[in-house]
Amino acid sequence: MRDSHSIIAARVGERLKTLRGELTQAEFARQLGISQAQYNRYETGKRLAPDSILLKVAGLKGISPREVVWGEGPAGGEGAAPDYVQAVARLVGLLDPDSLEDLYYFLRQKTQHLSRRRREQLQSAQAALETLRRRAR
Repeated sequence: MRDSHSIIAARVGERLKTLRGELTQAEFARQLGISQAQYNRYETGKRLAPDSILLKVAGLKGISPREVVWGEGPAGGEGAAPDYVQAVARLVGLLDPDSLEDLYYFLRQKTQHLSRRRREQLQSAQAALETLRRRAR
């Protein structure tokens, strides 16, 4: 099961790909002032794009940062968002601007917490591997 951080990163990545349009990743990354490799991590959902990148995308596309993340609603047809995503999108559509901002900061804090937890898990796994390597000698 995917954690909420990877789900959010994947959603933002899908939006970035849509907003990139016909530009190559390298061209879009150059407009954002980052490397193509870094942009690729954001678009593929391997990393959650930071606020600074979302703000730059919003500026380039002439839309609000909210639209960068949420879009205008889930698309229908092939590749449509799963039902639960559509349900969440409908709920989000009911929120007033202050509540949307509260939700954004909550999700941001949650993803930062999950990111820290994953780093701790990775460090623990690396320590276990190192112990295994020493024993194998």
